[in-house]
Amino acid sequence: MLQSASNATLMHERSFLAYHSPDKFEDFSAMMYRDNLPVAVFPAHREDQIVHSHKGLSYGGLIHKPCSFNQKLAMFKSLLRHFESLGIDSLQIKETPSFYNSRPDEAITYLMHLLQAKTIQMELSLAIKLPMQVRHKGRKANLKQAASINLEIREARRPDEFWDELLLPNLTKRYQTKPTHSKQEMAFLMKNFPKNIRQFNVYKENSLIAGATIYFTANCLHTQYLASNEQGRNLHALDALVKYLCENQAGKRKYFDFGHSNENSGTTINPSLFRWKESFGTSSFIHSHYLVPVSAWHKLDKVLISSR
Repeated sequence: MLQSASNATLMHERSFLAYHSPDKFEDFSAMMYRDNLPVAVFPAHREDQIVHSHKGLSYGGLIHKPCSFNQKLAMFKSLLRHFESLGIDSLQIKETPSFYNSRPDEAITYLMHLLQAKTIQMELSLAIKLPMQVRHKGRKANLKQAASINLEIREARRPDEFWDELLLPNLTKRYQTKPTHSKQEMAFLMKNFPKNIRQFNVYKENSLIAGATIYFTANCLHTQYLASNEQGRNLHALDALVKYLCENQAGKRKYFDFGHSNENSGTTINPSLFRWKESFGTSSFIHSHYLVPVSAWHKLDKVLISSR
């Protein structure tokens, strides 16, 4: 079903969620069928009386095959009634950003309005519309400078070198945090998704100075992790890597997704990180988190005009 869904990515594969320990989440996923054929999936887990569209994923919601608005409305109504019948109070949904959709579609935002869902969190994601066109004078100068230096970009089969030498030290020193995934978890994911999760490193005279862990989806390249050391920053190695990925790895994909630069549950923005991403000519996209009472399904009866 996922292969033909218009808004599915590798994150919605059951094998992707397998990197979590079995006791971490109480799975409460749901599948929807029409004429005995699967048409949608809602990856989810349960915490007391709330069902979350999975906290183990960066985004989720109702993942579905291409369909009409009425069909989507009917599916969401059925989903809410299903969870209500199981004694659930509400759904917490991290909606998949719209640019991941192979068919532009923001109908879920409208459905959330109809259901009077509460927006409990919001981030501002930045993505480059491909092909990349950099107009920022400073970024153009940095890219030109990086191109004049003998930098070497290599793809690595494992994340170890990047994790140990760049990512962990960088996050600890600059942000006092750790990556969402451990090195072992990322190695597991790379092994299971060799075409979709790939590691690219930048070297200067065989010394690692920058790198990126990239998720490849049908419509996007997503920078799961980016890091550089002081030498890499001075040589604008990440600038060169972003340019290389956009021009040499994107293929027919439409976006290069930097993700958000928000902190404090989306209420503040890391200004230097945001400006760096924005200087590549990005567009802004909303990533909304909703809380939906399952009993609100009846509000959709006034809108539903067709069952097909």
